[in-house]
Amino acid sequence: MPVDYRMAALMLAGALAGGLGAAPATAETSKSFQVSAVVANGCSVTTSGGGSWGNIDLGTVSGVSTATVQASLLQSGNAGLQIDCTPGMTANVTADTGLTPGSGGVRQLASGTSKVPYQLYANGSNVPWTTNAIALSFPVGTSHLSVPVVAKATLTGATRAGAYADTVRVTLTW
Repeated sequence: MPVDYRMAALMLAGALAGGLGAAPATAETSKSFQVSAVVANGCSVTTSGGGSWGNIDLGTVSGVSTATVQASLLQSGNAGLQIDCTPGMTANVTADTGLTPGSGGVRQLASGTSKVPYQLYANGSNVPWTTNAIALSFPVGTSHLSVPVVAKATLTGATRAGAYADTVRVTLTW
């Protein structure tokens, strides 16, 4: 009797292998997957080496002059602060009072103990740029802005000779 069971099992295996009663084999030939990214608001600034946004050179002036001298911020041939931000966002730019601030928020160029007061003007404004933030808008389609900055100093006519300088830290926030 054991032989009959073996024979029946062999016949059933052969029938299945021959396709009797077997379901057709299918294979999945395509699949899909998702690709995604998140673009976050952000800004970057174009600076010269060392993190400087450039220089404002008021030139060489006689110590007996009472003229108002002015010059624009220049960096690598570009005028003003060069800022790139994600389109569709806003940012703010501020400037501190410099290394030798005077009273009332007036910035001062210094040569030793001698000082020459000056003001900064930004973005074409006739109002001095103190430490107040300047709002910058980057509408959709715009990612780069140049913010012009001008320094003006009115000499007193009795300015001691020397090389005068100040450093102003500009901060961009968003």
